Amino acid sequence: MNTQTLDDLKFVSEVRKQMDENQLMLSYRGEMSQEIVMALLNLTENKLNQTSFDTSIKTRVFGVMVECLQNITKHSDKGSHERSNVFMIGFSDQGYMIYSGNVIRTEKVDELRNKITRINTMTEEELKDFYKYWIKNEALSGKSGAGLGLIHIARKTGNPLEFDFEQVDNDHYFFSLRTLVDH
Repeated sequence: MNTQTLDDLKFVSEVRKQMDENQLMLSYRGEMSQEIVMALLNLTENKLNQTSFDTSIKTRVFGVMVECLQNITKHSDKGSHERSNVFMIGFSDQGYMIYSGNVIRTEKVDELRNKITRINTMTEEELKDFYKYWIKNEALSGKSGAGLGLIHIARKTGNPLEFDFEQVDNDHYFFSLRTLVDH
């Protein structure tokens, strides 16, 4: 075997180790079409049905997953970066970890950071009121944005939304989101 082949095989082994350490039950990277979203939902549903957790936990995981996948499909920058979309579900001692990531335009970073920071500082009651406000004012006005989905995720999980932005180039950032659904 040549050096490149050995390096490739070591890479596969390292990815497997990372997946084991993070107890990933599903990992996907690539374009996000309606067909792929449906396949990911079906795979996750089948895996969740194999667990002994009650239906309310499975429902919350599924609901958060749907919101994350919708955020990717609706808010990713279309074009050459679509193959960079990422979605993963893992299991930890605390519960299910749901990871998502996609490339967004640079001009959207500050607005998204501010929304998530605001959401993370709200109480459960404030989130409920903000959700109602958003539906009445922002959604009905036709404004686009990830606000409603992020509010929904925060309400479903009761946990802070953990996020990061990594610059890809002058016009794009990779937005990563991690959410925890307690069990």
